Amino acid sequence: MFSKKMATLILGLSAALLTGCEAEQTEKDMIAEAQFCMDEARDAASASACVSKISGLTSPQAYTLRCAAGFISAQVTSAENLSKALDAMSDQGAGATSMLTVLNFNSPALANQTALDCNRSGQKGLALIGALAKSSTALADAADKLGLGSCGGGADLSACQNSIEQAIGEILQNPTVGAAPEAIIAIGESIQTVYTATCGGASVANSSICSDINEAATTAGIDIATADIEAIGKALLEQWQPTP
Repeated sequence: MFSKKMATLILGLSAALLTGCEAEQTEKDMIAEAQFCMDEARDAASASACVSKISGLTSPQAYTLRCAAGFISAQVTSAENLSKALDAMSDQGAGATSMLTVLNFNSPALANQTALDCNRSGQKGLALIGALAKSSTALADAADKLGLGSCGGGADLSACQNSIEQAIGEILQNPTVGAAPEAIIAIGESIQTVYTATCGGASVANSSICSDINEAATTAGIDIATADIEAIGKALLEQWQPTP
């Protein structure tokens, strides 16, 4: 016969296991509800409402939804913009600034948080695209601060791309002046943070983008995984310069 002490212990373990299962099911339900909500989200307000359904969750699935919410909030996930981004990603060199233009969030704070959430999702593709969105937004912000034109306020993609291209040239010419250092560091940090997981191994997140990053590193004679952040930022800007 079990002792009273043993019976109490078994009951306690059973309660703990039940609580764990209930917690797991609750998290699955929360994720499912947020996913269903996100399928219908079209703007920042609706995306934020969906994310509120997974408040406190730290699973890869939760961060994947937060990553998606960031892109929805920035209006990057419109059918037109996604089509242009995908086209640009498949076109190396000349397509670099086109891709960056489409991925601009117009909000460094939102881009930074989204890049962090995408990286925490554990999905290589999301981590890489989040890092590029952060880089793009840093360039657009620098263009605005340098008086080269704003990508916000309804500016069309062509005008925004022109501003970003001018910003790249200005930053490379004067890397220590005005908004340049901040942009260089943001770009270097964003790419280095995800590089090893997304582009450093045999299986890469996106061959075109990773080839572009690796070519920048080779040309500059640096290792993205270990190099100085400013060196990485400058190398990428050199790579992203439009071909004359």
